[in-house]
Amino acid sequence: MRPIASRALAEIGYDPATRTLRVRFHHDGRYDYLDVPEDVYEGLLGSPHPWTDWGRHIKEAYGYVHLA
Repeated sequence: MRPIASRALAEIGYDPATRTLRVRFHHDGRYDYLDVPEDVYEGLLGSPHPWTDWGRHIKEAYGYVHLA
């Protein structure tokens, strides 16, 4: 997991073997987003407003598991 400068996100991580994007929000726990291409993770890392720029796409395109 890597800390990320964001109002919404505290940390993100990516497992290329399983294509799982793990997101820890400041106020809503952790989520694993499933079957996410690595370029989405890289887009989050490179964005000045990661969840504003990518959140809608991620929520609409990928299944997820809420980890608490």
